[in-house]
Amino acid sequence: MQWKELVYQQIIDFCNANGSRTFSIGDLFEASVSVFLSHYPNNKHPRQKLAEMLQQLRDDGLVSFLGNSGNYTLRGVDLLDVEKEELKAIDVSYEAPLRREYLIETYVRNVTWARKARETFGCYCMFDACKNSFLREDGTPYIEVHHIVPLFEGGEDSLPNLSVLCAHHHKMAHFSASRTVSEIQTMLLERTKSFLGTHLC
Repeated sequence: MQWKELVYQQIIDFCNANGSRTFSIGDLFEASVSVFLSHYPNNKHPRQKLAEMLQQLRDDGLVSFLGNSGNYTLRGVDLLDVEKEELKAIDVSYEAPLRREYLIETYVRNVTWARKARETFGCYCMFDACKNSFLREDGTPYIEVHHIVPLFEGGEDSLPNLSVLCAHHHKMAHFSASRTVSEIQTMLLERTKSFLGTHLC
């Protein structure tokens, strides 16, 4: 197995084990160093090689770098194992990218970033004066987590690109006319940035 293939497989395995598409090079290296050394025992600089392979995978569009956070996001894999388990009753393999992503966002409830988004932004729609809320059977508010810039358009699994919306506004964000979708993206990106700037200082 070539270095790049090995690194990409280790990324997929690591993300599956952790239930998140986002990872740091340090955590990935710590989890994978024994695998790298067993495949390439003569390589004296496996971490440097890992960084080189991450750059190549980034150039191939299979991972992306999350700005100043030092983290990467896995791409090229529609669903992690935990997401497949959540979606086992739904066949999205033949859906167009937009609808597939909407289905994934709507039905995947327990992935790490969705949980972090709810913890950070709360359980009420980020549209002004939205009252479209109801309680689940367990008494918790129902809310959907939305990628503001879709993953297939280069968006990231990270808090600045996530928002919480009621079901109605979530559908609007995906299926409105392109001008409305663009306006919603701009509004949500500004609102999320403002919220994070206020609460994370």
